[in-house]
Amino acid sequence: MSLVAVARKDFRDAIRSQWLLALSALFVVAFALPALIRFSLGVGLGERQGATQIMVLFIRFMKSGTAVLVPIIAIVVTYASITREQESGTLKLLLALPHSRADVVVGKLLGRSAVVALPIAFGFLIAGIVLLPATPVAAIWRFGAFALLTVILGVVFVGLSLGISAAADSDRQAMVGSVGVFMAGSVFWGPATGRIASSLETYAGVSTQGRYLVELFLKLLNPIAAYKTLVDSLIAPSQLAARQQLFGFFLFPDPAAQKALGDQLPFYFTDPFVVVLLLLWFIVPVYVGMEVFERADL
Repeated sequence: MSLVAVARKDFRDAIRSQWLLALSALFVVAFALPALIRFSLGVGLGERQGATQIMVLFIRFMKSGTAVLVPIIAIVVTYASITREQESGTLKLLLALPHSRADVVVGKLLGRSAVVALPIAFGFLIAGIVLLPATPVAAIWRFGAFALLTVILGVVFVGLSLGISAAADSDRQAMVGSVGVFMAGSVFWGPATGRIASSLETYAGVSTQGRYLVELFLKLLNPIAAYKTLVDSLIAPSQLAARQQLFGFFLFPDPAAQKALGDQLPFYFTDPFVVVLLLLWFIVPVYVGMEVFERADL
């Protein structure tokens, strides 16, 4: 298939430029070093429960770091994937071959996703060598699920950045768009959702419970927050407790939010629904970017 040829070429270019080696080294250090520290701190526990606790601490400790590091790496790897070839003129040569524009977009999507996903998986593999032998089988699924969610986060931001690159006219536009989305999600989104929900309560007569439900929904629309709360679901007592972690600070949820959210989580706030919201950040930008790219005058 033509798109497979594009993906293979894109992946080989990453290997030649040593992106794969550099990212693998980075993720090994990022994941294995905390695993070694957590394991060394828990060696004296000598209990299966202690080993499980080490795994929980590792996931809780790594969650915030991966929510920042992985999107940044995905953006750096992907933001200029199409615009740079367009500016250099190599895109016209690529399209002169039996490749459609859709083949170029999807092929690069596959290639860049592999460039990001494989080093993440390798980093988790090294961390797993440290943690998993001492971890009860019943707790190993948490590590695997955490690794899978982190790979998904990376691929989501690859799709987001590639969609922006396909729709942009220059590297600068692609970089500003990708970094802007990341900054909005990591810095501005949380405070903005609180202000919007408070305004609805103050000026639109929305109840306190309704205000928190609206705020929770707005928070879950953020791909970074969606990833974090899905990771919290792996170690929290319930999915409801994981959603409550989006309010308050660190391990101290907002009591008002806890009361407003009640004792039962609506189906549209459960993990499957949050996964769908997260994946939409992959599907929609790629589709929109491809549509714009198909109509662009190169």
